[in-house]
Amino acid sequence: MKNKLSRKRFAFIALLAIAFCSFISCKKSSGDANGGQEIYMSCKINGTLHEFNYHVNANDKPATDTVHFVVIGGWEKPDMVTGFGIDMQIDKGAKEGSYVSNSAARLLLSGKYYIQQMKDGKILGTTIYNGGDVDGSNFTMTITSLTKWGVKGTFSGKLRLLTGDEYLTVTDGKFSAPYN
Repeated sequence: MKNKLSRKRFAFIALLAIAFCSFISCKKSSGDANGGQEIYMSCKINGTLHEFNYHVNANDKPATDTVHFVVIGGWEKPDMVTGFGIDMQIDKGAKEGSYVSNSAARLLLSGKYYIQQMKDGKILGTTIYNGGDVDGSNFTMTITSLTKWGVKGTFSGKLRLLTGDEYLTVTDGKFSAPYN
């Protein structure tokens, strides 16, 4: 029970971090060059291409050479209603390579697809599909570049609706996100 609670707490905090990082980013990223780097996030969800190219960014630039957190997020449209986020926490430090949820001790990795229900400009609720830290789900991320600019890579997984047994399959995911 405690493990499930801590994972739910981590998922909630990570979702807030993605929203915060994306909100304060102040830049619309639709594939525009940024310091010579492309900025994007996209994937297929149940076979349909989704591009999350608005406010794409990663967490704040690490203060040390060891990167313990990798948080990446973006929205489909400027309205910030539908988005995708990736959260990774690793004690030994992130490096270029592949990471699979629940594959190593002291590794927390998840991908989240979320849809906010809005009415009159107010958020009434959020539907969250989570992969990696929910029973019956999984998530894989490969970091192909981890530099002072930001992080690039690929991702895929099987995401589960947090409040039910509905699943989404994520394939062909890719991202290039500057640090905040």
